[in-house]
Amino acid sequence: MTQILKRLEIIKSSIAIEDEEIIELQIIKLNKLEINDDVKNILHRLQNSEYSLALKIIEVYLSKYSGLILYEDKEIAGFKLELKSLESTLQTLIEQKTECLNDIEEFNREYSLRLGSIIREVLNLRKKILYKKTIEQQNQKKKYQEDLQTFEETQQTIDEIKKAHQELQEELSKLEAELETQKEELEKTKEFIEDETIEEEYEEAQAHYDEYEHGYKQIKESLKDVVELSDDDKAELKKLYKKAARLCHPDIVPDELKEKANEMMQLLNEAYAKKDLPKVKEILYSLENGTVFERSSDAIEDKELLKAKIEEYKQNIKNVESELEEIKQDGTYQTIAKLDDWDEYFEELKSELEKEKEQLEEEDREVLNEKAFFVEEKNKDPWNLPF
Repeated sequence: MTQILKRLEIIKSSIAIEDEEIIELQIIKLNKLEINDDVKNILHRLQNSEYSLALKIIEVYLSKYSGLILYEDKEIAGFKLELKSLESTLQTLIEQKTECLNDIEEFNREYSLRLGSIIREVLNLRKKILYKKTIEQQNQKKKYQEDLQTFEETQQTIDEIKKAHQELQEELSKLEAELETQKEELEKTKEFIEDETIEEEYEEAQAHYDEYEHGYKQIKESLKDVVELSDDDKAELKKLYKKAARLCHPDIVPDELKEKANEMMQLLNEAYAKKDLPKVKEILYSLENGTVFERSSDAIEDKELLKAKIEEYKQNIKNVESELEEIKQDGTYQTIAKLDDWDEYFEELKSELEKEKEQLEEEDREVLNEKAFFVEEKNKDPWNLPF
């Protein structure tokens, strides 16, 4: 009887603060007790959401049977009600945080799934172009040394011709014109080969490609077990996940149950990440019909412990509020918040990447004559071509 009255007191308080989840949880717990016809009537009203009528019947029932229980410390009752309110606030914040993180994770999965292949191609083209430029730079360095030697030899020849053969002035003029042309070409080549940014950009492009390739493979591997759901199934998945999380979240259960709640929450999160609707249903069924985690406000009767738990919850609420604000400042989350249509967003990005890919392919063709490049490099590839 004492447990029944306590549950009904909690339901009465929950109706007052409009917390349907706490009401549902207490209904589950009442159904596990031996109840009389009056309580069955109350449960019937609650399950049909007739809260106003249920509240009146609860008040009559409590008045009728209050003489059968021991006097309850009003201060303890107040602390428990305050703790219950804090539990509800913390749970709501945790749900908001979890939903934000789930949205970010799903967005990143969709981003990689829809755009990963073309991003990989764009990064590879950038790397390929810069690689060719480094090879061209090395070839130009060699040619520069050869041309510089030719220039110096020509200069020496001119000096000799000027001293010994004035009659060869016409030939001298031709050589001087050639010398000037060689000088201009040398200056251009020197400017190119002294540009240290090309090799640095290539190394950076190589690093970006390798990093993206590693992450892309991991995401592709993780997507193997993800099930595609209809919009209705997605909505049901989110609703059932939220309901199950309320029943087993480690932050709202007594300390001695946290480890078990953590295990259950991990299973729930894994099922949600894989969009495994049957598994989420199975976990929720288990929580509603077998594995029940009492809230701290239900389990604690000591005044000092209640006061300590209240302070703990207040701090937890501050922490989660801070974490939630940090998540909302994340660039990916802000992008998601502004989007009305994910499909349209990803299609626009894909179109932009396709254009960039075409531009890079054109640049790739212009950097070197590909046929000549590969013939020359065929048997002396010190870089071990990565493409």
